[in-house]
Order: sequence, then C-alpha cells, then structure tokens
Amino acid sequence: MTDPRIKRTRLHVLETTRRMLSERNGETITLSSLAKEAEVSRRTLYVHWGTIEQVISEAVSLASGADGFDPEGLSNRERVVHFLTSVRDGIHEPITKVALTSLIHHATQEDKAVASMDDMSDKRLEQLRELVGPLTTEQFAELVGPVYFSELVLHTPASDELIERLADVAVELIGSGDSPSSS
Repeated sequence: MTDPRIKRTRLHVLETTRRMLSERNGETITLSSLAKEAEVSRRTLYVHWGTIEQVISEAVSLASGADGFDPEGLSNRERVVHFLTSVRDGIHEPITKVALTSLIHHATQEDKAVASMDDMSDKRLEQLRELVGPLTTEQFAELVGPVYFSELVLHTPASDELIERLADVAVELIGSGDSPSSS
C-alpha cells in the first residue's frame, strides 16, 4: 500500500504539470521548472518519473482516467464507440492537446519521449483490449489513428460519423458487434 503522502505529492505534481501546460506561452517545461512550481525537489521528480516526458505523459493519462463507464451488456461496437468518443473528447481538451503535441515534438528528437508515448499508447490499447478482447497494435492504430489525425492535424474533433465508421471497422477486425463481449 502506497503512503498517502506519496499519492498526494504525485497528484499535486501532475496537477501542477497540467496547469503549467495550460498556462505556458511557448516555453518548455523542464524538470527544474516543474520542481520549482510544484515546490518539490528535482530528486522527487527523478525518483517518481525520471524524465519530463514521463511526467507529461502521466499528466495526460490523468485526464483519461475512469469515467464510470459500465460496458456490461453492450456490444463490441457500442464499446468501441464509447472508447473512441472518450479518446476524441480527451484529445480535444486543451491541456491534453498541448501535452500531446509537446510529446510528439520531443519524440522526433529524443528516445525518452518515444518511450513515454509508447507507454501512453500501451495503456490506451490495454483499455480497449479490456473492452473488446484481443487487438493488435496495428488494429489499434487503424481505429485510433484517424481520431488523432482529425484533432492534431486537421484541428477539428473527429465527427460522430467518423467514430461510427471506425466502429464498423472495429466490428470487422474483432468480430461481431451484436453480442456483448465478456470482460
């Protein structure tokens, strides 16, 4: 069981990171600037995260936490629609969008940022697998990629129609959407 003080400190750092992302005016967030703003030591940040990319990645994941969704009795298709809608809504949140674009930029230059993005993608892939069953990384990219493209390249949220079409693709990839999947 984790010490409640550690949980509070981690949450405080992640919330501070999200706030800094929303307030920044083009300046890069570093472990030093985050430590100063959150009033923790750099050592604390290194112990819990190691890199600024990992902090940002976890801060983004904080926004995409459990939403109380109960998939019981829903078809695979309905589960995919819910999942993709939550991805779309999460990406469209300004702080998350800034964090993702920052991570994508860093990933073009640093292996540590690539690892953070991989971790974030792996968590989302696992969430989808829990909803619908086995899914390859390529299938996940085929379903989620257009949602990211719409938001990050076209600068518009994926439409409900796109999400519906992607859910149809998911049914082809993973099987029938008519019967509820067992969790």
